[in-house]
Amino acid sequence: MTASLIQCIVVLYKQNPMEAASLSSLLQICAKDSSIEARIEILVHDNSPKAQVDQFTPGSERFDYVHDPSNPGLAAAYNRALAKAKNDQIPWLLTLDQDTAMDENFLLQLLAALESDESEKACAYIPELINDGLVLSPQIVGSILYHRIPFGFFGVPARPVVAFNSAACMSVSALMAIGGFPKNYWLDYLDHIVFYRLQAAGGRVYVLNSQLAHSLSLQNIESEVSMDRYNNILQAEWRYVGESSPRFGLMIHRIRLLKRSVVHFFRLKNKNYAIQTLRAAIKRSASE
Repeated sequence: MTASLIQCIVVLYKQNPMEAASLSSLLQICAKDSSIEARIEILVHDNSPKAQVDQFTPGSERFDYVHDPSNPGLAAAYNRALAKAKNDQIPWLLTLDQDTAMDENFLLQLLAALESDESEKACAYIPELINDGLVLSPQIVGSILYHRIPFGFFGVPARPVVAFNSAACMSVSALMAIGGFPKNYWLDYLDHIVFYRLQAAGGRVYVLNSQLAHSLSLQNIESEVSMDRYNNILQAEWRYVGESSPRFGLMIHRIRLLKRSVVHFFRLKNKNYAIQTLRAAIKRSASE
């Protein structure tokens, strides 16, 4: 029997696995194409307060299911899948959120890339994640601002990139070399810091000629992001900037926060988002 090539990890929160776009689309593709199914292992990590699956759920025999009501976030789930991949000698880890639907073209492109001689030259393969015609991920890291990659770009960008974790396929050996997924980024900015560390260690990120639809919770911040979550985002954002940017990068980030607080004040009904953003900028300044 041929060893699996990809270990997939799907992280859920308060959603039945069979209703998650990522898992349901992945299972449909595997049912349609046995050659894809033979190359993939699936682990579902459920952070919901109550288990969302039992042995009678249709399709559940096709994936491993772990329930952790303590809701440890993404890093713990990803590290569990990383350890499983290493133990099972699976060379690649595909991270999926619950809302990104897979398509067959993406998986076929990904598998072809991983099985080519070029796979040893990349630490990660990623699609373009699209919303309303704009590329949300990846973005090119500039000295001051991030820059959008053109729609339809594929290949290795000339400059480092940041990318979202959903549908990112990363080398298990490269992840192990940087210590896996850091626990202090348990949820927010985990993808940013991992891609930064992979590339800082000399890794190359390959953008596939594939586009997947993706929604961004920060675009609907008042309805989708609680104040506790937003505070965690602000803390993780400072932590990431502190590690990935030189000192002037901290100054630039403070300016970004001040600008963001003004935008939130005038655009959002709940002024607490503006207040917390302003506090994040001032508090960091006072602590330096």
